Amino acid sequence: MNLKERFMRRLEGKDVDMTPVGCTTTYGIVELMRKCGAERPAADTDPETMAALAIAGHTIAGFEWVKAMGWDIVPVSEVLGCTLGKPTIDHPYHIEEHPLADSLDGLAYPEGLFEKGRFPAFEEQFRILKDKLGDEVAVFGESEGPWTAACNLVGTETFMKWTMKSPDQVAKVLEVTAAVVIDVINWAFDQGADYYCIAEPSSSPALMSPKFWQKLVQPMLTDVVKKAKGPVVLHICANTDKLIPFMCQTGVAGISIEEKADLKAAVQVAHQYGVKVFGNVATATTLFMGSPEDCYQEAIKSLENGTDFLTPGCGVAPNAPLENVLQLVKARNAF
Repeated sequence: MNLKERFMRRLEGKDVDMTPVGCTTTYGIVELMRKCGAERPAADTDPETMAALAIAGHTIAGFEWVKAMGWDIVPVSEVLGCTLGKPTIDHPYHIEEHPLADSLDGLAYPEGLFEKGRFPAFEEQFRILKDKLGDEVAVFGESEGPWTAACNLVGTETFMKWTMKSPDQVAKVLEVTAAVVIDVINWAFDQGADYYCIAEPSSSPALMSPKFWQKLVQPMLTDVVKKAKGPVVLHICANTDKLIPFMCQTGVAGISIEEKADLKAAVQVAHQYGVKVFGNVATATTLFMGSPEDCYQEAIKSLENGTDFLTPGCGVAPNAPLENVLQLVKARNAF
């Protein structure tokens, strides 16, 4: 079987010959950019450069599937009106201002959504990737989810306060952000995406309790996943141990978790729901600051704990050594 067949069979719960290795979040690694000549800021805006970096993740870093839609998780927030800070080679686009911090008067579904922001560039990047990779390597799209987009529009602290004091305001914002995210996901599938990753860092247990996650985030994401044209993977940062059942109950095909979560336990719970697990070599510590041997051993541990897809636990830090990242495929091959 080729790499795409192996990836999709594993995501569908079918037998494969070995565990796929890759990254289901972002991998805007400076050393990788320089090796392939695809550096920020062009790697965030120019389709050819974006595609070159995506493919370099496969040909140089050893990842067995590739990412479309740039190297940050703010494209939805951008078209909804958030001001972005300019990227540098070691820092992606990021939220600089929250346009709805003082009033929801500007809240609206964007007209001509896919003509705005970087979506025209993303469309061309998808075309290039599909032309060059064909049916050999899986391609995925990624963006922030509705909850994180809402926090970006309003400000995380304010939005979290609204969950207690102004639930009607929360619902009003989520109605728009969820509608946009659903359309973005399905647009990505129309461009040829094989699956889609929703990143919801602003819904992590570091910011809200599992009780509120189940009440506010789970129903919204369940509706998003139900309306998606293809398989969805959900990534949430921090220690998600208490969220794992709720994440799986949204109907996603896979969950992506950090090293702070108990991978072995997560696999046991997720498999009861027919959900696959992506993870979870530490990005902020091991891959960024550890030795190649540290990375190799942690990758082996993830495999021993039953990960379905061997990946970094989150987006790879821009200044992580490429040699550290290469230990993932080395460990899989040895395992």
